[in-house]
Amino acid sequence: MVGPSSIIMSVMGSGFNGQSFAFHGYLPIDDDKRIARIKQLESRVYSEDQTQLFIETPYRNGKMMLTLLSTLRPQTRICLAANITCDDEKIVTRTVAEWRKLIPQGSSEEVLGKQVPRVPAIFLIYK
Repeated sequence: MVGPSSIIMSVMGSGFNGQSFAFHGYLPIDDDKRIARIKQLESRVYSEDQTQLFIETPYRNGKMMLTLLSTLRPQTRICLAANITCDDEKIVTRTVAEWRKLIPQGSSEEVLGKQVPRVPAIFLIYK
């Protein structure tokens, strides 16, 4: 029962608004469309007070995180929820500024792998 229930569990573990949230599945692969969609979702965070959730394939988690860090406001919070209900469950919430200190733009796969594992994950953004 991990799949669909992990969406709700990630909201619960993130500490973000659980009264109003939206799940968007996969964001576009094309860089320009992805960035535009991320900006749109961040706008909804601030205008509607709504947590935004989306998923990515495990091998693109690192690229997604780098895109988020280069696109979102420094004060916006990102939660990475991975392998929920597994022994190696990871739910980490930090501001973009805090994530940037751990994962600078252009980071190596080794640096990314320590913070953004290549496992099924849900990304959440909120203010």
